[in-house]
Amino acid sequence: MLTLQELLNGVKCLDENTLAELSDKLWELGTLDDIKEKVTPELFTLHICMNMVGNWQCDGWWYIICEQVKLVPFIPEALNALGLFTLKTAFEKVISCFPQDTIFTDDNNYIDTVNFLQNNRFKVSNKKLNSIPLEKRKEMVKKTRHCIEEL
Repeated sequence: MLTLQELLNGVKCLDENTLAELSDKLWELGTLDDIKEKVTPELFTLHICMNMVGNWQCDGWWYIICEQVKLVPFIPEALNALGLFTLKTAFEKVISCFPQDTIFTDDNNYIDTVNFLQNNRFKVSNKKLNSIPLEKRKEMVKKTRHCIEEL
C-alpha cells in the first residue's frame, strides 16, 4: 500500500499546487475504489480532502454533490478527520434532503434526483420521484436550498 510518506518522498514544498499534483498522481491509480485499495486509509482520506477542497473552491458544494458524486459518500469521514464537525453536520443535513433510497453514483437515477431537488420545474423521468406531490417537492427543494446555503 502506498503511504503518505512514500507519496511525499522528494517533495520540498507542500503548497496548494503540490497537493493538486499529488492528487493527480493518485488519480493515475484508477477509480476511487482502486485508489482506496492501493493506498493507506490516511492517504485515501487526504485524497478525498484534497479533491473536496479543490472542487469546493472552484464551484462550491452543490457542484460536488451534482458533478463529483463519487466523492460524496466519503466526505463526512473526511470532514471528521479534519476536525470540521460543524461542517460535517451541515453536509449530512444536505444529504438527508435526498430520498432515503438514493444511491450516490453517477447514473440517470442520481441525475434525476439532483434535478428533482434543485428546482421543482425541472423535468425528471424517475417514476418514484414523479409520484411525489408538487407541494411536497416544493418543500424538498426549499429544504435542500436552505441546507446548501447553511453548508
